[in-house]
Amino acid sequence: MSLEIRPAQPSDAPSCARICFEAFGGLHRQQGFAPIFTSMDVITRRVTNLIGDPSVFGVVAEDEGRIVGVNFLSESDPVRGVGPIAVDPAVQAGGIGRKLMEAVLQRTAGLPARLLQETFNMRSMSLYASLGFDVQDLYVLVSGRPSAQLSDYEVRPMIEGDLEGCERLQKEAIGFPRTNELRTALKAGIPWVAVKNGAVAAFVASPFLWIGSHGAAEDEQSLAALLGGAAQQAGKDVAFLLQTRSAGLFRWALANGMRAGRPLTLMSKGPYDPPKCIYIPSVVY
Repeated sequence: MSLEIRPAQPSDAPSCARICFEAFGGLHRQQGFAPIFTSMDVITRRVTNLIGDPSVFGVVAEDEGRIVGVNFLSESDPVRGVGPIAVDPAVQAGGIGRKLMEAVLQRTAGLPARLLQETFNMRSMSLYASLGFDVQDLYVLVSGRPSAQLSDYEVRPMIEGDLEGCERLQKEAIGFPRTNELRTALKAGIPWVAVKNGAVAAFVASPFLWIGSHGAAEDEQSLAALLGGAAQQAGKDVAFLLQTRSAGLFRWALANGMRAGRPLTLMSKGPYDPPKCIYIPSVVY
């Protein structure tokens, strides 16, 4: 094998999408979980958007003109987010994943980096640990249509004027902002907020698509109000990554008919402080 690691190009999108679809799909079927990417169209759109995003650095592994792996690094905010990473199932366990990770970690230039990996995938957990990532927290994907519990909250789609309040919650939760990423989501019209006494008490960047979502809340009640209100107003299921130590919120979700799905482990490289209030990570952190 004559392996070359190079920056991803727009023309690489179909090959990268196929690798992600086959690699993740095969792993999920093996473990008995529903696939994250339900069709080639879905993953092709996501990969195309990642490659075309100037705030995302993408690399591919190429063997004699054939792409055999791909990895991405989100650079929009102070902490770098790694993934998705995938290697062609035909050539897995040959060190390609390590080379793809080394390429994006070299790009971080010592800045903190984080990722979420599927807890049942011990191969990836071992790889990340060997590269200096530490296990920090356990999350579980929760989805369903909870009932609205608005009480004193106004739940609605986010507007530009909410950004300052959302940034305050981001800093309170994890110590730094993810405002650039949130502003991008706002342009697509997908974030929601729960407002109490004129202030943002909770926000979620994408309540209906957990992969690209992150959020924070002052307390469990505020996030429950947002999720219930968004689900009822939109008439569809919400989905988010729930910190398993948020026991009250977990029980609320289960009592409201929500389903617990796949577990994911948050791992970090570099400085890390545990969330100081309710925090929802996206698929990268």
